Amino acid sequence: MSRILIILLSTGLLGACGGLPKPTGNEMGGVIDWFATNETEVFEAATQHCAKYGKRAQIRDIRARAGGHAFFDCI
Repeated sequence: MSRILIILLSTGLLGACGGLPKPTGNEMGGVIDWFATNETEVFEAATQHCAKYGKRAQIRDIRARAGGHAFFDCI
């Protein structure tokens, strides 16, 4: 029984890791929390965010560590 519980919990946790990180911001730019991701995913998330406003993303600063952030502008 415990083996089944471990498998269910593991697959649930892995499923939560999928997808791009979610930016917080507006039409001027924003921030993305850095959590075990990579720069490509951060740029893609920023690009999708800025595209909603008809703009393109420009990464301003990345602090790539646990608890860090990626900052971007929409230009």
